[in-house]
Amino acid sequence: MPRRSADSKAGGSISHAKQADGRRLVELARAWLIIGTQSVGGGPSALYLMRRELVERRGWLSHREFLEDWALSKLSLGINQIALTGMEGIRVAGVPGLAVALAAFLVPSGAITALMTAGYAAVRDEPLVRAALSGAAPVTAGMTVGLAYTFAQGSVRRGPRGWIDRAYWAAVIAVALIGGLPPILVIGIGVGVGLAFLRGESSRAAADPGT
Repeated sequence: MPRRSADSKAGGSISHAKQADGRRLVELARAWLIIGTQSVGGGPSALYLMRRELVERRGWLSHREFLEDWALSKLSLGINQIALTGMEGIRVAGVPGLAVALAAFLVPSGAITALMTAGYAAVRDEPLVRAALSGAAPVTAGMTVGLAYTFAQGSVRRGPRGWIDRAYWAAVIAVALIGGLPPILVIGIGVGVGLAFLRGESSRAAADPGT
C-alpha cells in the first residue's frame, strides 16, 4: 500500500509538471501572438512589444537577459529578430518554446504582411496613402531612439563606472555614424572591450531590481 501511494504521488507530480509546462507554452504562444499581430512598423515596434510582454508584463526575463539576447542576436545572419525570438522561446520553455515562439510570431505576421503588401500595391500611388506613410516615418524614428535609450540605460553599471559606460556610448555612436562601420564590426569591438576591461563586473543591469 505505501508503495502504491508513493507511485501515485510520483505520477501526480509528473502530471502536474506537464500541465504547468503546457500552460507555459500556451502563455508563450499568446505573448508572441500579441507581438506578431501588433508590431506594426517592423523592428522598433516589435522590440518594444517583446520587452513589454516578456520582461515587464510577464517577468519571464530580466532587463539584462533581454538586452544580452538582443545583442547576441545582432551577431546572427539574416533577420536577427527571428534569432531573438528563438532565443527567448528557449529561455522561457526550452526547445518546445523555440517552436511555439517562432510559429506564433511568424505565421500571423507573415499572413498579415502578405495581405497588406497586396493591398498596398493597389493604392500606393494615392495621395492620401502617401501622406499617411510620410506621417508614420517620424513615429518609427522616435520609437527607435526611445528603444535605444532604454537599452542603453539597461547596460549602465552602478556607481561612478556608469559614466565610463556613457562615454563608451558616445564613442560608439561617433564610430557608427561617422565611420560608417558595419554593425558586426562595431559589436565585435564592444565584445573586445568587454573582455579586456569588464571581466568580473556584475551581470545585473542598473534597470534590474535588487542590489
